[in-house]
Amino acid sequence: MPGLIIRSMVRVEAVVDVFDRAAEQLRFPEPEHPHSYLIAARLHAFSDAERWARVIDTVGCNPRAANVVDVLHALGNCLTGTNKTWNRHFVNRIDNFADLFEDDPGAAVYRQVPLVIRGQAVPVAAAATISPEDLFRLLAPQHRDLLLAENTEVRQLVPADLPQVLRLDDWHHTALRVRPPSPERDRQRQIHKMLTRHASPQAWVPFEVRPSDIETYQQIGEVMATADPSHYRPVLPGNTHCSNWPMSGAL
Repeated sequence: MPGLIIRSMVRVEAVVDVFDRAAEQLRFPEPEHPHSYLIAARLHAFSDAERWARVIDTVGCNPRAANVVDVLHALGNCLTGTNKTWNRHFVNRIDNFADLFEDDPGAAVYRQVPLVIRGQAVPVAAAATISPEDLFRLLAPQHRDLLLAENTEVRQLVPADLPQVLRLDDWHHTALRVRPPSPERDRQRQIHKMLTRHASPQAWVPFEVRPSDIETYQQIGEVMATADPSHYRPVLPGNTHCSNWPMSGAL
């Protein structure tokens, strides 16, 4: 038919399957990562007729890295610089981290000097006894964009010509519980099914929780498969604020 534009659609199932495979390999970001105190998060979704990419940007205070680390977790079928469906990029955000605290073996003592982020001095009014993670969380309300990735950083992982169709500063995440494929997993799944077949809906606990089980990621999969942001219609409220994940950084 003249004038009819036929759009080659990405399959929703293919997108969400990449999410699940990433979770099996511990490559799907968790707000409550045990090695990083969550500070801020942002989700970017990109799509056109044949390509899609999703980048989740998580910023956290990582004691092992001795910095505030911004981790960009990318999934997609067209990621820049790799033929895999996943990639990650790590960026230290505090330029003067080593100058912020006294060398005290008992506890960190904040020297009450400005923090330098991307070359910009940021004064923070905080007591000397504040913990490092709480100090950096004070930045989030006013300086969130300084901590999170700029567009140029996101585009290091995603083709420059791929349109962005969705950006979220808050969304609903459910803690994942995913087991890699194996005969043992299949056996345990059958045992779980037998043991829980008479459980009430209130008492029933799923064998696994995968991204494909979560409303948020189902809908984001639809958005990227169609390049239509109207498919994102969340019912559950966003919960990616650090206050909702108190065990982040616990190890």
